[in-house]
Amino acid sequence: MYEYEIRESRYGLHTSFLLSDNSPMVTGLTEEAVRLVTDTIHIPVLKGEFDGWTSIMGKAVVDGKL
Repeated sequence: MYEYEIRESRYGLHTSFLLSDNSPMVTGLTEEAVRLVTDTIHIPVLKGEFDGWTSIMGKAVVDGKL
């Protein structure tokens, strides 16, 4: 029911679109980021299953120089 495809715009952005009505859902810089947010946040919100948690336990890495 919530099948989607990701299309790249001429500006290099990626957007996920629902196949049922062609409505745009998530836009991002990379296809991987759009797929992650669409699968883990946007579609669960549409289904009413999202609990608000997006973090992963044990994943406390700070990249870069402080």
